[in-house]
Amino acid sequence: MFKRFAALFVIALSLFAAQAGTVQARTPQVANDVVIVLPFENTGGQRDFNWVGESFADSLTELLGAHGLMSVTSDAREIAYQRLRIPLTVIPSRATAIKIAREAGASIVVLGTYEVSPQRDEKSVAEVRGSARVIRVNEGRLSGKVMNDGRWATHEFFFGDALVNLQSVHGKVAYQILYEQDDKLPFSQISIVEQATKIPMKSFESLVKGTMTEDPEKKSAYLRNAMREYARAIPGGVYAQAAFELGHLYYSQRDYKHAAENFSLLQKKDPHYAEAAFYTALSYSRTGDTQSALDALLPLTMDMPLTSIFNNAGALATQAARGEKNAAKHDNLLKQATAVLSRAAESTPDDQMVRYNYAYALMLSGKYAEAAKELTEVIKQNPRDGEALFLLAKSLEKTGQTEAATADDDQARRFFPGYARAQVEWQKSQTTMEVPLRLRADFNRSEVISLMKDEDDKKRATVEGTTTQNLLTKAYELYGGGRDDEALTELRDVIRVEPMNADAYLLTGRIYQRRGELASAINQLKTSIFWDAKLIDAHILLGRIFLEKGDHSQATAYARNALQIDPNNQEAIALQRQLQVGIK
Repeated sequence: MFKRFAALFVIALSLFAAQAGTVQARTPQVANDVVIVLPFENTGGQRDFNWVGESFADSLTELLGAHGLMSVTSDAREIAYQRLRIPLTVIPSRATAIKIAREAGASIVVLGTYEVSPQRDEKSVAEVRGSARVIRVNEGRLSGKVMNDGRWATHEFFFGDALVNLQSVHGKVAYQILYEQDDKLPFSQISIVEQATKIPMKSFESLVKGTMTEDPEKKSAYLRNAMREYARAIPGGVYAQAAFELGHLYYSQRDYKHAAENFSLLQKKDPHYAEAAFYTALSYSRTGDTQSALDALLPLTMDMPLTSIFNNAGALATQAARGEKNAAKHDNLLKQATAVLSRAAESTPDDQMVRYNYAYALMLSGKYAEAAKELTEVIKQNPRDGEALFLLAKSLEKTGQTEAATADDDQARRFFPGYARAQVEWQKSQTTMEVPLRLRADFNRSEVISLMKDEDDKKRATVEGTTTQNLLTKAYELYGGGRDDEALTELRDVIRVEPMNADAYLLTGRIYQRRGELASAINQLKTSIFWDAKLIDAHILLGRIFLEKGDHSQATAYARNALQIDPNNQEAIALQRQLQVGIK
């Protein structure tokens, strides 16, 4: 409903602008839009510089996302490509780009082209030149604005600089894109460029090249160089993204020791922290260090309630309890395991891996009847699950259901390859060390993206649930205290929640008038009147502004409108007298 109102609002403003003969101020759209940035196309034919196109996608995604636009992450972009069966190396057409954007839930898409002129001699430098374009997905056309004559003028963002200044280019392009969406940004281009250049250029270049190559040796060399250059420029610092990519490389090569070392370098503030913690735990588990694996993953269950994380945390806690000799620690681990796994089982009852591990934890806790119930559901889904059949047989045996236990034990003997060793252990010690727990081996990025989307929706709902009157009251208080920038921030929230709120545009117009930005003030006040033609204060203020500008005909028209609304309004009467005697 809100998106439909916003669309109607934009259309109405365009019509109003044509009628008034002026270019209307755009409604700030930054907070409402979701942007996806696609890799820029290398039109220069220099394949060694293909990494530059990917760098635009990664950097602009981060910069736009940090300054008002909700951005589709690189991971989510890749998932959209996969769902549409589009190779990641393909540079899509405009139509395909729109399809990708829609698949990713984006309302605007950023495309671009560039070429690099290599260094010709020792005195010259390599240069990058190109342009970026913004497509509004629902409209299917390039972003722009309505001109005075009613034509739609598109905007292309051109750039050019030395290649060593590529990150500054990223920052400048990001600012231009944001400025087109909202020309009253509460931050400067300098601040965005500062953020864009926070990673040393050599380190940044090595990272992008490392992520693009499929050659393991080259990938390793690039990523290790990225970390070295970062540490050289920022002593004691860790290039988290390079460590993350290097961790994945070692993990794919089954070098779990070095994989764990690199994954564990990421901190909670880093974008891929959850995934890094997940693979840190798996890496430690592969080396037999169950406790370190559990230490890496268990804290994540508080911040990232994903089935894969809950499953592995519960399985690792159960595994650690299984080998723990200290009774108190053993019981504590089992409590952790059953608590985590029960939550996962409740939220995803069809996940058989979760139910299997939950049953295992219940069995070790001595809750054999409950364990048997969970295992029965697992076997319904897979009657040939030998490990589950073995555990079910032993749980039924413990509850005295001898006949059923024997039947399931016979089935376990058929389908469980490790039955002989497990049975010997059970007969000897009534333990199940020979029966494995089940860890999910792949981190599901789609789960994370869905979770983040849900959180964003909740945040948006929280903002939209805030009454506009409260926001307006705060904005007026800030305005009264001379804190105009902060008042404008509140007013943008009002317009985001209620795009047709005339009072918000009225106060915005007052602020621009006080600043001396009369053209912007006029646009805001006209918009206010468009949504509420009887808002007398807007008519009066427009009359005063036009009187100040020496446009008596416009000033008279607005003064007349105000008196028609309320003939007894003293401010309207005073404006009329000023016009009649020809004084300001």
